[in-house]
Amino acid sequence: MKTKLLLGHGWRGLIILLLVGAYLVSFGASWPAAGQEIWPEGLVGMFERDDGGYFTLVDEATEAEVTKAARMLDIGDSYIDGENRCWEVSRIDGDIAYVRKTSDNALADVLEGVEQGQVRGQAGIWSWLQSLRSQADRPESRRVGIYCTHSDESYIPTSGTHTKEWGDVYRVGEALKAEFEKRGFTVDLSYNNHNPHDSQAYVRSRRTVADLLKKQPLVLIDVHRDAVPKSEYETVIEGDELAKIQLVVGRQNESRDANLEFAKALKARADKAYPGLVKGIFHARGNYNQDLAPRTILIEFGTHETSLDMATKAADLIADVLPRATGTAQKPMERAASRSTGWIVALAIAGVIAFAVLNAVGWQGVRNFFGREFSSAMGIKGKESEEKSDDAGDDEPKARTPKAPGGQ
Repeated sequence: MKTKLLLGHGWRGLIILLLVGAYLVSFGASWPAAGQEIWPEGLVGMFERDDGGYFTLVDEATEAEVTKAARMLDIGDSYIDGENRCWEVSRIDGDIAYVRKTSDNALADVLEGVEQGQVRGQAGIWSWLQSLRSQADRPESRRVGIYCTHSDESYIPTSGTHTKEWGDVYRVGEALKAEFEKRGFTVDLSYNNHNPHDSQAYVRSRRTVADLLKKQPLVLIDVHRDAVPKSEYETVIEGDELAKIQLVVGRQNESRDANLEFAKALKARADKAYPGLVKGIFHARGNYNQDLAPRTILIEFGTHETSLDMATKAADLIADVLPRATGTAQKPMERAASRSTGWIVALAIAGVIAFAVLNAVGWQGVRNFFGREFSSAMGIKGKESEEKSDDAGDDEPKARTPKAPGGQ
């Protein structure tokens, strides 16, 4: 009776654990309901202002301007500026977003790793699994994926308009491709067009991202341009007038910590090689398809008021910096994700089996089982060996004790 009860509880526990394990393994995935697709939070929507306006971020303590942003902002969004100070949005009043400083050096946690030529993984369990994987197996991957979610984005000084069917961002993508190829990378540039520029743009580009990930790139770049005054992006580096770039990491995806860590490492490398190239890092509302893999980054090359030529010059510099920020020994994304998932599945299965056995036979049963096996393997065999040894000893003549050297 007791055994039946234990077995009953064991099977119930097993079923519960299997259900929990299935949920954990598929964590972050969106399962469609019957006849309906369900997308991750933050994928559908307009994440940039569509009224031609922009927010001015103002320090709530001093009322000094921090930056301008054409993207939609929420309380809790953060911005790392050119000097690596971190600001968090505390309230929004019309076109003014008040921010409070939360750090004087938001890149302090990656600077040591950058000096050592590494990206330090301080981004939770995903980064921990990645670091274990890279230590065990570090083949070189030199592949980059590039695409353009907002296919219409263009530069007024070059095209006479800020939007057109095949935007100037594709030509920025081509410049990036050429620069990466000069440095020995294989580049997959997608010409998929995701127009119109609406709330479903990231849903359409999600299919492009999935296709690019099949090639197992080291990094995946979504090319954009900003929509704030050109004064925010104009700069001169090594005598060349060019456009700054801005990195954007979505807050609404489970890979946000790993991607934010990657963005910080990229900025730290750029600050060292080309000071002033990276305008800042927005950690803002949105998913941006960054839940699909680590090292997926949205990069804004200039603004609609800067020229295409200025953006392509920036592409040259960032292509020089990015490989150093990643380390070319990193594993490709798709393989990395599958291996990490494999570890989770294996651990879950092992835990389920152990739990089921424990519930079925109890600790005493486990001890009895392993006790018998241990005795069988070590005790009985050892005893038999000893007996054989003793028998053999009785049959063999005893060895004579040798005399000590020089003894009489």
